[in-house]
Amino acid sequence: MAMTISINENIKIWKEFNPIELSLEQDNLYSSDSKRTLARMGFNRERIAIRDRWFDVLTKSELVRKRNSKDGYYRAIYIQINMDSGEYYIGKVNRPKWSELIRYQGSGLKFSSKFKNNKNKFVRYYIASCETAEETEKLEASIVDSNLLSDEYCLNLVAGGSGTTKHPSIAETSEKKRAYMKSNPEQFKPMLEAAKKAFRSGDTAALRARSRRIKEVMSTDEYRKMSAVRMEKWRRENPEAYAKARNKNREAVKSPEREAKRKASFEKWKEQNPEKFKAWQEKLLSSRTSKESKDKRKASLKKWRDKNPDLAKTNAQKRARAAAVKRSKAVCMVDLLSGKTLKQFQSLHEAAKWLVENGKAKNMNCVSSISSVCLRKPCTTGYGYRKKAFGYDWRFAGQDSETKIQLAFPNLDS
Repeated sequence: MAMTISINENIKIWKEFNPIELSLEQDNLYSSDSKRTLARMGFNRERIAIRDRWFDVLTKSELVRKRNSKDGYYRAIYIQINMDSGEYYIGKVNRPKWSELIRYQGSGLKFSSKFKNNKNKFVRYYIASCETAEETEKLEASIVDSNLLSDEYCLNLVAGGSGTTKHPSIAETSEKKRAYMKSNPEQFKPMLEAAKKAFRSGDTAALRARSRRIKEVMSTDEYRKMSAVRMEKWRRENPEAYAKARNKNREAVKSPEREAKRKASFEKWKEQNPEKFKAWQEKLLSSRTSKESKDKRKASLKKWRDKNPDLAKTNAQKRARAAAVKRSKAVCMVDLLSGKTLKQFQSLHEAAKWLVENGKAKNMNCVSSISSVCLRKPCTTGYGYRKKAFGYDWRFAGQDSETKIQLAFPNLDS
């Protein structure tokens, strides 16, 4: 059951569950009511009313998630309440670090004096989070006005929004430091030399940490632009080292590890983006089969052949041999009387070569005769089909007598 505590006329605290009832419960901690279970574990939702204006109390985890992602600052409005006397103080805080945020209690003179003597009696609640320092000032000004200052329990001495108008961001501070260092190079020469040495020392933990700090204070586009300017300057001043680094990168890209990584990344992208992959495939096919692409490849190949004739001839022979191996069929030399396989060759040309070497054929033209027997081609006389060549029957490996008949008489019904 909810509970509302009135600190004074202007301040009220609302709790989703009564802490006294929760402490008296003896039930199992894991009940069906998840909110009540969380409340018993210390996550009892709270709200604070300041002159009937309600604010949700932020937990530490919620406050961490509301940190400004651009400059890394925590900006919040808080209220300090003395639970015994009912006195309270409302303030704003802008800090770049969590430790600084937690350590900061408030800067009001009256509040500081009270807090110093009664630290254990004050409870701090964060009631709002803002994106910019201007927002915190406006929100504080809307809460701490002249009416609230007239309350005897209020420890604020001045109206809200009267503090520093704008706190510089980390990026602005870094830019200011960078400009000062450039205008005073002699003063920072040793430090700059040490930084250059660290930057050129290769992949180290210190260099990674430095790059991470740089990325935190600038956008991605600015970081890429800065890196591109540095690379261009280094390439211009060190052409030999740049060429060496480029060759090293090319070799690294060709490594099996990189290829496997690229392949895995591409497969993941293909699964996550099927429509884009399909469009990319169509575009790639269109570009490869277009007349412009064909003409370009043809001209490029001709230019390469003219420049490397010996290598082109060798490649052509390799392709011819590979095609012959791909199309070749194993052939068997069979005895005419017994029908037994006497010898098996990997191809027709290998069989013809054996016949020439053993004096059974005059030249390699005997390939056509062997092929005619294997294919059971009709005789020139018009009677039957060719059954032998050079004193042997020939057939392709795995070819039986039924297959022979079908080859010889393809129109014959089975």
